[in-house]
Amino acid sequence: MRKKILIGVSLILATLIFSSIFFFVRANRPMSRAKKEAIEIAREHTDLERVDRFYWYTREESYFTLVGTDAKDKGIIVIIPQSGSKVTVLNQEDGLTEEEALQKVYEAENPNKVIKMNLGMHEGQPTWEVVAENAENSLDYYLVDFKTGEIVSSIKNI
Repeated sequence: MRKKILIGVSLILATLIFSSIFFFVRANRPMSRAKKEAIEIAREHTDLERVDRFYWYTREESYFTLVGTDAKDKGIIVIIPQSGSKVTVLNQEDGLTEEEALQKVYEAENPNKVIKMNLGMHEGQPTWEVVAENAENSLDYYLVDFKTGEIVSSIKNI
C-alpha cells in the first residue's frame, strides 16, 4: 500500500515537473526566436562576433538590441527596429552601461527595486528604459539617455 502511494506521488511530481519545463520552454520561444533573428540581421550589417546581452524594448515601436563585441574585440551595440529597417550601431564606450544607467536612476529617484531594464530607441535617440518598484509598491517608469545619463522621461505610480 505504502509503495503504491509513493509510486503515485512520484508520477504526479514527475508530470508536474515535465509540464512546467514544457510550458517554460514554449513561453520563451518568441524571445529566443527574436534574439536569433536579431543576431542574423546584426551580422549582415556589422562584424558582431559575440553577444553578451539581448534586450527587447517596446514603446511606440519595438526594438531588439544586442550588446557584444566585434571582430576586433571592441564593444558594440546594435539596435534593430522590429520592422528590420534602419539598424543603429553604437560604440559601447560612447554611452552608459546598464549598471551606470541604473545608478543614475538610483541617485535621482532611489527606487525599492528594479523590475526590468531595456535598451532601445526613443525619439531617434538610444535610451535605457527602467521599470522600478517605488516605496508605495507602485511602478515607476524612467527613460535614461544613453549618452548623457539624463532622465528624459518618467511616469510614476503606475
